[in-house]
Amino acid sequence: MIGNYTAVDYQVHSRFSHDGRATIDQHCRRAIEIGLDEIGFSEHKDFDPQDPVVDYFQYQLWMKAIQKARERYEGRLTIRAGIEIDYQRWFEDEIGIWLQQHAFDFVIGSVHYVDRKMLMTPEYNAGRTAYTAWRDYLAAVRDSVAAGLFDIIGHMEYANRRGVAVWGLPEAGSLEDETNDVLRLAVKKRCALEINSAGLHQGIGVTYPCADTVRRYADLGGTLLSIGSDAHHPDQLGWKYQTVAELAIDCGLTTVTTWSNRKRLIRPLRPSGARDSRKAPPAPE
Repeated sequence: MIGNYTAVDYQVHSRFSHDGRATIDQHCRRAIEIGLDEIGFSEHKDFDPQDPVVDYFQYQLWMKAIQKARERYEGRLTIRAGIEIDYQRWFEDEIGIWLQQHAFDFVIGSVHYVDRKMLMTPEYNAGRTAYTAWRDYLAAVRDSVAAGLFDIIGHMEYANRRGVAVWGLPEAGSLEDETNDVLRLAVKKRCALEINSAGLHQGIGVTYPCADTVRRYADLGGTLLSIGSDAHHPDQLGWKYQTVAELAIDCGLTTVTTWSNRKRLIRPLRPSGARDSRKAPPAPE
């Protein structure tokens, strides 16, 4: 536990991801040190043949490393085997076939590119306004949910990472309909919303998605929550976990979802009997 909360991190990248900077074992040791109950490795898997890292992930070698870690840390840490798919709609059939051929505990669908252009780069922004830049991103996220291939929406509002620097904050209310469309579909499809804390160590100052969007998801009937740090190094593991847990509860989400063999396991975010860590202890008499 961390701060009296069930502590899970389902967005962790080892050296089996092209940009990972630590081994599975190093992440596991750090997870135990900081009090994680469960760690979910979600290596990057890309499908665009133009991407130089398209064939980087090696499933069989990775699964052997996962199994070895499970044996080593049995009884001390639950280890889940997941994947983060870089979703683009024209690879949807290929993604579906690949997932049928490879077993995972959970699958995250994330949007990093739209129209084969990385989000909020000069190439992506050319010909777009601030509104259409975010609108087109949200349309791609909606497509990823509609595909029905994924258990988790990965870091929704990730476009803010570079978009805020380029365009400034989106105009209040300008994307309400588009955001609600994504969230309603997620509720209908039983696709979990991830609160990703990477924005808190990337200089954005907010989670992906922000608290307002998390609250809207709960208001629309959403209950399935995933939590991830997007850790590429053990120092990022469980980043600001208590902050994220408190945000979720404040927004109306009281459980956290974990997975085993693509089956959901619902756990209380604050277990019965655990006190609210924000409340000060009683003064001594």
